Amino acid sequence: MMTSSALKSALRTIIPFPIWQTAGFVTRIPSYWRIDQNEALRIRHGLPGLPLHVTKAIHVFAPESITAYRCWQYHGVEVNDSSEEVMDFLELSEGRRALIDIGAQTGFISALFARSRPEDCHILSVEPDPRVVPMLKRAVALNASEMADWTIKAAAISDKSGRISLPVFNRIYENGGDTEPEAPSSFEVPAMTLAELLGGLDWRPDILKIDVESFEHEILCSSLDEIERLRPALQLEVHWKMLAERNRNARDFLEPLASLGYRGIRRRYRSLDNWLRAGQVEPVSRMALKAV
Repeated sequence: MMTSSALKSALRTIIPFPIWQTAGFVTRIPSYWRIDQNEALRIRHGLPGLPLHVTKAIHVFAPESITAYRCWQYHGVEVNDSSEEVMDFLELSEGRRALIDIGAQTGFISALFARSRPEDCHILSVEPDPRVVPMLKRAVALNASEMADWTIKAAAISDKSGRISLPVFNRIYENGGDTEPEAPSSFEVPAMTLAELLGGLDWRPDILKIDVESFEHEILCSSLDEIERLRPALQLEVHWKMLAERNRNARDFLEPLASLGYRGIRRRYRSLDNWLRAGQVEPVSRMALKAV
């Protein structure tokens, strides 16, 4: 079956450029409208810095970095394949006060959680990429309130402890970034299991976000006992295509999650059957799951 990306590339070769360009502009009109609305809200409320209004009532402050701002605007303001994920996260996190953000990147989801809590909260942002950790630290400085106990763990979560080599996934735009000849293709980082991470906390997480480019397999398959004990809400990205390339099967963790009573808050991700059907057509599925 042809993927949406392959279909888009095929159409681009046969559709006249003016028509393709016009169609692209039309499809981006909702994003242009949201970007303009964000600027209007910034001016109306006299907000300093780089505020991004995810909703009219909730805004976050992006770090002063091209990389972070592009990422945060894409996820929080533009209308794209991540828009639904952000709204799902806000719904999933209602009433929750303790987030572990695994694969925090530049900190958008952690900041969104911090700035949408009406009361005290705990946040642990876990990110192994040393290039984006400084941006993550800046996200904390800009978005943490007195009510937020927000810390960073510069490590990878895996099925073992020690040091592991990870591919580079985050794109860096400053000074040519990933286009520079010396840009790394992998890096070695400290790793720990989820059980070890939890053992170092004096609070109990009630929501986990996991976005780790197919390494959700290692994390979840080795952490099912902890998931069963805590039964946190899960904001989970399942990278079907990358899992297949690494000879990993998402069933290894999806079937146990379904057995533990996890269901999607959206109909198309409601059950295990829905999850597996999504895997046949989506390179990545962004699921908001609750244990029922």
